[in-house]
Amino acid sequence: MPYRRVHRFRLRPGTNRLVACSVCLRVRDGAEWIETREAIRRLRTFEHENVVRLGDALCERCELELGLRRRRSTGELAA
Repeated sequence: MPYRRVHRFRLRPGTNRLVACSVCLRVRDGAEWIETREAIRRLRTFEHENVVRLGDALCERCELELGLRRRRSTGELAA
């Protein structure tokens, strides 16, 4: 069973932390991953007094792509 690195996340009042994919930089908003520009518009991060901090994770799409690349490279080494 694959390990789940991502947890549901919502930006709460007074919380200045977002979860972003370390590869594609999309941001987690509830149950979905959204593009960074959309996250800034939707969550209005530019209005926060303090800098918004980013927590790292991998979105499902990037996790799948990285897994496929690793399998391919392992297969190439074995051949």
